[in-house]
Formats: sequence, C-alpha cells, structure tokens
Amino acid sequence: MGCNEPKTAVAGGEDPDAVRYRLELRDNSVDPGAAFRCYGDCQSAGSPDGYLDCLSKCPGFEVTQGATCAKTEIPPETVCLTGRKLRPNEQANTGQVVVATLAGIAIVVAAASLCASSSSQCGYYGHGP
Repeated sequence: MGCNEPKTAVAGGEDPDAVRYRLELRDNSVDPGAAFRCYGDCQSAGSPDGYLDCLSKCPGFEVTQGATCAKTEIPPETVCLTGRKLRPNEQANTGQVVVATLAGIAIVVAAASLCASSSSQCGYYGHGP
C-alpha cells in the first residue's frame, strides 16, 4: 500500500488511517531547485526514518492526514510516500517499515514505495523496486 493508490479527499477524511508525505520537485511552490537538491542529498540517509526526516526539512515538504499518493507522484516530478496507521496490537508485516510514531500510533510505509522514491533506500531492505 503505497503511492500506487488513488488520491483521496483530504477534507472528507475518506481514509483516516492514511497520511501522505509529499515533496513536489518540479512544481515546488517554494523553490524547485532547492527542493530537488535537498531530495538528492536525502538519498544518502542511512535509514528509512532518516530519509523521511531529511525530506521533511526540504522546502515545500508537506504532511497531509487522510490523503494518499497519486500514481503520478513519482520522481522527478514529486516524491510521495503514503503512510498507514497500525491499529492497536497490529504489527508491521514484511514489506512495511515503521517511519514514525504519532501519539503512540506507528505509521508504516510500504518498502516498495520507498524504493520508488529512493533507490538508495531499497538496498537497506534488500527489496527490489
């Protein structure tokens, strides 16, 4: 469950268990050049949470509750990861990585979506794209 899911309405909260982490690159409203350089610098992050933390410092990075990535939100246009909240007593399965914990709830991202946004993160898991 990653970026290959349709985008959902944010206002309606149609998917309350989703959170979208997105950095527009080409059409970045803050600074496209700086966003792309920042994205490039993040490729050397040593872990998935380090990668997401690095992206969060890039100009124009956004976190949107209740939204998922669109199929077209891939580099070099956009870096987009859809996170899912794990329900109580639920554990991340193979192919999912915990990237954050919000209010005691783990947020997981599919390893495949990390591979789509960062080839350097694929080796970390041993998964291919």
